[in-house]
Amino acid sequence: MKRVLLLVVVMAVAIGALGYWRGWFSLTTEGTVDVHFDADQFKQDKDAFSKSVGDKVEAIKDKIATLRKKAEGLTSDEKAVTQSELDELETKHERLEQQIKELDEAGQGRFESIRQDISKNLEDVEKKIEELTAKLEKEKED
Repeated sequence: MKRVLLLVVVMAVAIGALGYWRGWFSLTTEGTVDVHFDADQFKQDKDAFSKSVGDKVEAIKDKIATLRKKAEGLTSDEKAVTQSELDELETKHERLEQQIKELDEAGQGRFESIRQDISKNLEDVEKKIEELTAKLEKEKED
């Protein structure tokens, strides 16, 4: 229970810090503390991140298709393993597309956690694509 509470507090502080840094919140002190939320700035940041990630996810889709074409010339054992890896990549790609939809629907409270999850998953997929590309090029040379 303490860990969950700690996680909630850490996420609230992280969202607050990110929001203040990005200009979503502003503080003024004129005898009292007045907090303002800039919804337009938040929407701009969310839209920019969503577009950036959307472009990367489309590029990943193209890379997967290219890798499928390269895998066609492999022997049966190598081809089966590679096809399995490509199927796994397509599943991860579909998950990224779903996360982008969730991001578009997310409000300020969920934005940061979804953004971090997308970034991590995107990094994992790109790393796997690089490994698979290197593997296919090596097998092509042999």
